[in-house]
Amino acid sequence: MKLLHLQTATLSSLLGLIEAEPGQYRYMFRGQTNAAWNLTPALYRMENISIHSDTLENSYDLFESRLIDRFFEEGQPYLPSGNRSYSGDRILAQHFGVPTRLLDWSLDPFVALFFAVESWQTSDDAAVFLLMPDAQYRPEEVTGLGPHKAIALIPPAFDRRIPAQKSIFTFHPYGPSNSAFVPLNLRADIGNQITTSTNTLERAFAKIIIPTQFKRRLFSTLLQLGIDRRNLFPGLDGVGSDVAIRARTGQIF
Repeated sequence: MKLLHLQTATLSSLLGLIEAEPGQYRYMFRGQTNAAWNLTPALYRMENISIHSDTLENSYDLFESRLIDRFFEEGQPYLPSGNRSYSGDRILAQHFGVPTRLLDWSLDPFVALFFAVESWQTSDDAAVFLLMPDAQYRPEEVTGLGPHKAIALIPPAFDRRIPAQKSIFTFHPYGPSNSAFVPLNLRADIGNQITTSTNTLERAFAKIIIPTQFKRRLFSTLLQLGIDRRNLFPGLDGVGSDVAIRARTGQIF
């Protein structure tokens, strides 16, 4: 994984780093509020899970299946209509807060930046990850990974947040089955291979460090452009949280 550093608190600086990469805007983007955090799906960030099998990987598989079943059993009155599938079930559950093996991304770098710097009051550097996956499918077409290390899943617009956030999800192999999940940023085989300007091959996977002193200014700029919770979370909850955020940052008037 290539490590990049934002040099100024401007959106043009972020775009310049992206445009300098061989893939430019063919990447997907993920923002994290702490640059030190590993790139690990929520399911595998859970410790001491209550189901145990012959391997740790199988234990997580069974635990995730139990979570999915519970979500669909109790959420039935509220669920959108449509055919269920292995990947589609996980996308729907993940979108509404259930820990799964999937990772959330966005096709919009500014959306990723918003989630990276929204907690601008913290003293930690933030990060935006860039990834070009091996393959891209619709959820109903995927039941396993095959030879791929990173599959992108295109979700249907079952909720207004999906198009608002330009959401996309990724699916990855577990790693050694009796060890803890290996974070993506610690793997050497993540990211499609892409030809650089010097005709060499490199993995299309990078991390942009956002220094903590840039976060508030970047966040304020995003708010001025309408990249805010009102638009990313359509509905009264999004409007209310946006007003509260603008009050704290002095941008309510």
